[in-house]
Amino acid sequence: MFVFARNEKKGFTLIELLTVIAIIAILAGFTFAVLPRIRERAKLRRMDNTFLQLRTAMTSYFTEHNTYPPGYGFVAWDYRDHPLGSVPDNVMFMLRPYTALLKVHGDRNYMDEFSEGFDTNRDGKISLMEFLPIGLKNIATGVYTFPTELYRGNNNPDGEINRLLQADRRPFVYAPVNKKQFQKAKRFWIENGYFYAEAWDPTHPYLQDLRFPPAVYDSFVLISVGPGGSTAGVVPEPLGTEPQRDIYHILALRTYFLATRDLNDNGQLDFHFESRRRGEAGLEYNVNVGNRVFQVTNKLPKPDEANSWGPYIFIVE
Repeated sequence: MFVFARNEKKGFTLIELLTVIAIIAILAGFTFAVLPRIRERAKLRRMDNTFLQLRTAMTSYFTEHNTYPPGYGFVAWDYRDHPLGSVPDNVMFMLRPYTALLKVHGDRNYMDEFSEGFDTNRDGKISLMEFLPIGLKNIATGVYTFPTELYRGNNNPDGEINRLLQADRRPFVYAPVNKKQFQKAKRFWIENGYFYAEAWDPTHPYLQDLRFPPAVYDSFVLISVGPGGSTAGVVPEPLGTEPQRDIYHILALRTYFLATRDLNDNGQLDFHFESRRRGEAGLEYNVNVGNRVFQVTNKLPKPDEANSWGPYIFIVE
């Protein structure tokens, strides 16, 4: 009796192979779709922690000096009555960045993890509020030296612009204000329908008595470009109607107004990244100002990025 042994080959059928490949493709697609969002959320949480650390440093500074640090380009308190050009820039203006005053300058742990340089609105240039000197570090002492000439938008003090353009990350945009001054400026903008802080009239009754520097900076905003990679106009350009001596102070007030704007009073900042992701960007509503009604949309100030995500904002009021 002959017994024939059957030679069985073990392996996958074509259908089984195709099924496995399809499952792997689905899982890979899911991973590629979800992974960027996971990384984004991780960055946001790290940035929230950095904001809290900066707030702690700011609070310590306030405790010691009875004010938050002045911003770059702000007039020094000792020279508040001096006209423009009466003393050198390094005497008249604050030319050190707030990070130097907080003793965290050059520390990448205190920089905007979403930034890719100092051009926060991606328009190819460094505006006044975007400018923040990197300075030169003495390797032996660890001490930074900064340019002694104020940045005016069309100059390159001590080659600083070249360093800014080559940088791959920047500190957060910082706008300190005096709340009493801000309330006057806000009233001027709201009552005249300038909802993008797109005007400044030094002769207006609300603004004519504002003197810079104020006695104290008692509030501030920190701004990141956020996951969208742009401040999209929330860090504004000069208008051309501001007194040159005070232009940085006025830019800080305008930045603070846009960063904190909540015209429909729904508890969501109009231009904040997370608010816009939740639907704030598409809102249209009327704002009643006295006997006038203004139709408003929450489009960002920079027209070509009106529907982008917008910046990430941290406020201390």
